[in-house]
Amino acid sequence: MTDRELRKLTRKDLLELLVSQGREQEELRAELEKAKAALQERQLQIQEAGSVAEAALRLNGVFEAAQAAAQQYLENIRQRSEQTEEVFARREEACIRQEEEMKEKMSLLGEAVETAGKMEEILNRKCQAEENQQPETAATDWPELLKQLQLFRQRYEALKRFQESGGVE
Repeated sequence: MTDRELRKLTRKDLLELLVSQGREQEELRAELEKAKAALQERQLQIQEAGSVAEAALRLNGVFEAAQAAAQQYLENIRQRSEQTEEVFARREEACIRQEEEMKEKMSLLGEAVETAGKMEEILNRKCQAEENQQPETAATDWPELLKQLQLFRQRYEALKRFQESGGVE
């Protein structure tokens, strides 16, 4: 409305106009308050969404750290397992070598015992032959022969015990 139109209005019309503008103003204020409340609620939602997003990111960080720790733990277990397997493989190889060496020594011991038995038999036959041929020489040489025979028998018995005990004394 222009100034001229306002001047032509009566007092009653002016009052009605003023009242309607007051109502309109109140309605606009109410709408403004609603808009402000909606805006504030929206801002709270945005802040909460930011907080939730931050919390989710933090949780993701926790989960990532837990995953990394679990992977590191599994890697450590794998490495220890490999190291243990290597140690056991080396020990197994050493045991196999020792077993082979022991078998070889036992074989040599068996041969030595067999040879010692044969030598004792030969020595006994020689002693018998000498005794039969020269009784007087046998009597003088007999103590020396007996010492050698006893020494040989002791060695033979020691070898025999060694063999029976599995090669360990």
